Amino acid sequence: MPLFSFVSNTISYGASAASSALYGGILTFVFVLYFSYAIELPDIQNLIEVVGFWAIFTTLLQGLYFGLAHKIGFSGVRKRTRLLNRAIQRGKTWFTVEIRDDLNADEYRLLHEALCYFPRENSIMSVLMVTFIISALLVYLSIWKHYAVLNLIQVGVIALVAMFVHAGFTAVISELVTGEMRARVQRMMHEKKIEFQEIALSTVRSKILFFIVIMVATLFVTNFMAFYGVHFTVMVRFSVFAIGIGAVMAYMLFAIILQSLREIEAASVALKEGSDAQLFPQTLDTEFINVATGFKAAVTTIRDYQHNLERKVDERTAELTLANETLNEKDRLIQLELDFASEIQKGIIPAEIEEWNGLRFFGYYKPMEKVSGDYYDVFPTQGNRLGVLMADVSGHGVPAALITTMAKVAFSRAAQNTASPAQTFREVNNQLMQIVTTQDYLTAFYVTIDEHHHFYFGNASHQHGKIVRNETGGIDSLDTGGLFVGAMYEASESYDEKEGRLYPNDRLYLYTDGLIEIRNNSNEEFGNARFDALLIAAKDKPASDVVAFIVGEVFRFADGRAPNDDISLLMVESSSEYGAFLQTSSEAYRLLDEGDRVGGAKLLDEAILLYGKNLKSLRTAGVLHFDLGHLDEAQDYLKRYIQLNQQNAEVYYYLSAVALQKNFFADAENYAREAIQLRSNFALAFNNLSIACINLEKYAFARYAIEKALLFDPENEEIRQNARKLEEFLKRHGQ
Repeated sequence: MPLFSFVSNTISYGASAASSALYGGILTFVFVLYFSYAIELPDIQNLIEVVGFWAIFTTLLQGLYFGLAHKIGFSGVRKRTRLLNRAIQRGKTWFTVEIRDDLNADEYRLLHEALCYFPRENSIMSVLMVTFIISALLVYLSIWKHYAVLNLIQVGVIALVAMFVHAGFTAVISELVTGEMRARVQRMMHEKKIEFQEIALSTVRSKILFFIVIMVATLFVTNFMAFYGVHFTVMVRFSVFAIGIGAVMAYMLFAIILQSLREIEAASVALKEGSDAQLFPQTLDTEFINVATGFKAAVTTIRDYQHNLERKVDERTAELTLANETLNEKDRLIQLELDFASEIQKGIIPAEIEEWNGLRFFGYYKPMEKVSGDYYDVFPTQGNRLGVLMADVSGHGVPAALITTMAKVAFSRAAQNTASPAQTFREVNNQLMQIVTTQDYLTAFYVTIDEHHHFYFGNASHQHGKIVRNETGGIDSLDTGGLFVGAMYEASESYDEKEGRLYPNDRLYLYTDGLIEIRNNSNEEFGNARFDALLIAAKDKPASDVVAFIVGEVFRFADGRAPNDDISLLMVESSSEYGAFLQTSSEAYRLLDEGDRVGGAKLLDEAILLYGKNLKSLRTAGVLHFDLGHLDEAQDYLKRYIQLNQQNAEVYYYLSAVALQKNFFADAENYAREAIQLRSNFALAFNNLSIACINLEKYAFARYAIEKALLFDPENEEIRQNARKLEEFLKRHGQ
């Protein structure tokens, strides 16, 4: 209210708020005036003058009480009134007011009390002023005007009506004009965390009752006017005045109620939106104060709950964060261990497999996880044969990977005892049944093949082996009876084996089910039919490109869908050159059997030119040329042998013998040592070592070597002669 703020800034807030008594007094004066007309009091005009004089006087008194003289140093009678006038000061303009923010907690509470009790205090002062005026009027009327007793009683009734009307109007108007400032003080105390007590001075019910009484009084006065025949125009003016009073009173009552309802609505919306919801009512009615108190209690409860919830959430978040960090660290360690396990498992799967007697190997291995249950292997078996294995352990991950490691050891060990796939399966099944106590097992396809490419094979519930025949272009599917390996002891009775042969340029394929069971986005399985067609399509491709072509086509079919199992593929190709080598070498061995060493050596040379990686032919040719005195040819073949296989002591012995004859004594010593390293009781190698050491002037070691040779082969005449020569030589040289 700009006018109210302007008066407050010009005089004082208390005087401005107390002026509501002046407005109520004016309404009361008019109401009493018409009431006096209605009962036809004598000498009304003179009464108006007397009442007017004393009303001005009492208004000044009431103004001084509430701070009318604030600007000249008198801010009010009571302490809280003086604080009220000092604490509420001019705002940014003359039409705004503000509350000082430098008060202490007690001053804010006292200011709040002053604003809450102001309507009642202003109303009481109004009643006292009316009492003073009526008392003075009664004295005046009885002494100077000699009013009759009846008229004095009528004046007394008018006085009671005036007190009631004036007090009610003053209280309602004062409450209305001070409501905003009360709410401001409460908000400031809330922000400064100052506790305060809500104060209620009235009820909505009492205000409504006051309104009803005013309406009844106006009807009563109207009836009196009609009864006493008051002039019609006076009655009309009073009726208009009565309607105006009713309208003003109704407006003030509903303004207070509506403002309170708006405050409740705003606070409820703020609470719903989660902002700082507070309810600071401008009214002093008990009903709304109770609502505000309950609302604040509810907000406090909700805030406490939210705070506790937030604290709990923070605590749980911290716990979850710590747990997550712990899990991440554990996962990091697990992943690190899995990486190590993956590297270890890669070590049991040959990255590159050396060509063996015309057989070339091309593999592909892709685990679904870091470690897998698939593996393939190529290893020597009994009888100078080669074992080729494809295995698939049930399940995935670490347990399957552990079983693959055990299976690798078990198959390699069993292969030293037998070249039979069926017998190998039996031994491995029994070993795994003793070691693996879980329900895990493996399927396997196993082939043992000799240097002529004749093979035996067995299938333990694995995918069929496939041979793409070069000559016909057809596919042979290989299968035998046999249950899972490591599933039950009784499975040992189920294993069977069959035989076959690879011809030049034939290709043998071993694979796991992950390859043919891969699915595309339409959930179609690749299947055996597509796989067979793919093998035929790859028939004329270079061997080095075939595996990559097959895998690429399989994944192209999957169209980005991840496989649901480990994938392994191994292709074995029989080279065409090896067939011609076998024919020529067979003829060479026939001539050697007939005693034709020169012819046999010549054919072996031709065979090695066709295929130079057969260990038997290289060793035989090296020894044969040594016996024939062809030292350079012998040395060449023997060195080519050890490039392919460094585990043959006899080959190192012949290399040392060649070196001795060529007077390469240091080489002879080294080769003899290699032979002894592989066979510690190799007497002839010790003999060669002693000869090399004599020529290298290593006499002590020469004596040691010849003693070892005699120890391991005392009847060998060559060794005995070398021993005698060594002794004579050492005596001549004083050793």
